[in-house]
Amino acid sequence: MLSLEPSAVDWTAATLELFDGVTTDQFNGSAVRMALPAVMDELIAWATSTFIPTFDWSWARDSATGGAVVTLTCTGGTVTLEAKNAAAELGYGLRAGVKSAAASHEFDGPGAATWAPLSGLMISADLRVLATGDACADGAIRPGSPGLAHRRPVVGAVGSALDAGRMAATMAAGASPRRATAWQTHTATWLTFALGDVTRAPAGALHYRWDLQAAGDVI
Repeated sequence: MLSLEPSAVDWTAATLELFDGVTTDQFNGSAVRMALPAVMDELIAWATSTFIPTFDWSWARDSATGGAVVTLTCTGGTVTLEAKNAAAELGYGLRAGVKSAAASHEFDGPGAATWAPLSGLMISADLRVLATGDACADGAIRPGSPGLAHRRPVVGAVGSALDAGRMAATMAAGASPRRATAWQTHTATWLTFALGDVTRAPAGALHYRWDLQAAGDVI
């Protein structure tokens, strides 16, 4: 999953209301511009401290759009959930109206400015830096020379024509400058980076490969 900070959503104004059968309270994000994973982490921390159940969240690819659909779960009870305004509906991917009491709520559509390509995201960082050694090579830089062989982080994905449309829509929906958050599976970590140019190339019949220019000390 790749998530940009959406330009059309003010998270401080996007209001969610939860009710666990005892307590009713409302949640808003702490900043105007946030990627959906950061908002959901704030929501989980707030809900777990406010209500009786313990909360968690997950996401899955939406096969109809190529975006990422969130599921909110609670352990030890049930909650009702309602997006109280248009900002919340757009940001979280919820329709208007109260979602009745349940231990798990799968949201109605993908979150704003999210992309979940078929392959998932492939994220790597090749530093190729030696702890010791001679950095001098008569004017040439040797591979692995101390401090001189860093390479940019690489973020890539493979997907379908559906993913191509979703990626274009996600880029258009992102605030500028584009600050991206991506899930790295093998480290089970959200990584945040500055997103530069995105290039697309054929990768077989009806499939494409994307290479995302990334920079940032978090990767």
